[in-house]
Amino acid sequence: MFFDCFKPFYILRLVRGEEIISSLRFFVEKKKIPSGILWGIGAVKNAEIGYFDDKKKEYLKKKFKKSLEILSLSGSISLIENKPYIHLHCVLGDEKLKGFGGHLFSGITSATAEIYIYTLKRKIYRKKDEEEPFFLLHLKKILKKEEL
Repeated sequence: MFFDCFKPFYILRLVRGEEIISSLRFFVEKKKIPSGILWGIGAVKNAEIGYFDDKKKEYLKKKFKKSLEILSLSGSISLIENKPYIHLHCVLGDEKLKGFGGHLFSGITSATAEIYIYTLKRKIYRKKDEEEPFFLLHLKKILKKEEL
């Protein structure tokens, strides 16, 4: 991995063979980034992406062994029990120029990946939700519809 810093931005270049999620988690831990927003482009193989089935309350996952273009990668950096959580969604494209996407569970960089991180100074936490099978963003302020 290569990187440069232009506060409050980091620019990363992942190299062929790096696992995307674990590489980002490693970087965030080493640089002590409390939270942030990220996006990127590049290429990936062995990508596992998923779609959340709201009725079944579970992800339907699919793995793609071949190399695909990362047309769009976007997500957030937050904390679950004081450990970095990388939440990514992606749109991937194939050799027929068809696109598909979902939640990115894993993927190995093929060729390269360019990732941009906008760092936030405050820590943003996630907490296990009582109804949904997720750790949702724990935000303090509430805005009621009638306050709009």
